[in-house]
Amino acid sequence: MNTAQTIYQHNSHTRCSLCKIRSYSFCRCLNDKDLQIFHDISTEKKYRNNQNIFLQQDKSSNLYNITEGNVKIYQLLNDGRIQIIGFLYPGDFFGSYKNGKYNYSADAIGEVRACVFAQEKLDKYIEKNIPLAKELLHLTSHELTLAQDRMSVLGKFGATERLGKFIFNVSEQRKRIGWKNNPISLPMTRQDIADYLGLTIETVSREFSKLKTSNIIKILSAKQIFISDFEKLVNITT
Repeated sequence: MNTAQTIYQHNSHTRCSLCKIRSYSFCRCLNDKDLQIFHDISTEKKYRNNQNIFLQQDKSSNLYNITEGNVKIYQLLNDGRIQIIGFLYPGDFFGSYKNGKYNYSADAIGEVRACVFAQEKLDKYIEKNIPLAKELLHLTSHELTLAQDRMSVLGKFGATERLGKFIFNVSEQRKRIGWKNNPISLPMTRQDIADYLGLTIETVSREFSKLKTSNIIKILSAKQIFISDFEKLVNITT
């Protein structure tokens, strides 16, 4: 049940060949000929802040590769609560499904651009491209890793350790895609962070203040922090 998005029409030279995330997305294993095919079976779509991309249990029809912005993926629990599974970054591939339906919901955080692949067309193409099939298997397993990481954090750590681990993981994710990992942007809301970490928003605010008082971080703004002491940050999460 997708809402309307603006579709940008580009030729392969501007959209695929010069894509800023190509070097760390699954497209890195494609040659120029295959890249042209990928251009032909995909569209680029733009989503506004908080716009739903798809809902849990919607019929799965598309797969997505983020080219700009961030996405949160979450599941709706039987009691109506939201359980955030993780936060996705440029280069991340998402849209896993089971029995023809999406396993979770996905919402844009800020403005998001994504390459959208019709599932049926992509499935036919990867049947003939073993390297790409392996790359997609690796990327879709990343969603499982996110869920496992969250359970590990919730099971082992107290509030301070959970927030510290979260900040460290965001820093490492930014480094993975070639961004500066300090200072780091936190585009998600404090409520989203609280939901992800299994804490209240009041506890999250208090723990940010503790890390600041301990000279582990500096709070530059509501959406940006500077890690003052990486060693201390790592130590509180081990």
